[in-house]
Amino acid sequence: MIKNLIYFIIISLSNAYDINLFTIKSTNDTLLNQESNQTTINQLDMSMGDATIGKNIFTNKIRFYCGISNDEFAPIHTQDEWEAIEQAGKFKEEIFKICPKLKEIYKDSWSANLYQFVYEYASDSDNIPLD
Repeated sequence: MIKNLIYFIIISLSNAYDINLFTIKSTNDTLLNQESNQTTINQLDMSMGDATIGKNIFTNKIRFYCGISNDEFAPIHTQDEWEAIEQAGKFKEEIFKICPKLKEIYKDSWSANLYQFVYEYASDSDNIPLD
């Protein structure tokens, strides 16, 4: 029984090593790996958002700071432009360009839902985010 347990642990660690959970690298490589993992996590989070929740966040928490309505905010860019901004890791920066006052209150937890909102209601979509 113990022998099987040890064998299982060794196999598990070996598999973990294969997927880079326990790789030993130089400091620079480790930092680069952590940054690329963070980007992947952020992209996964962005795809997990909900456009309806994003619309509610904009309407109830952001609109006041922007001074523009839902149907003016999301269509600032096309879907391809919003996607390129998100993939470049510049989504929050773009939001701050559009609404500079948001820096005071913005929560990172809003990003995924807000991204889905602007993507769904981008200028080249047929959707209109009514207030």
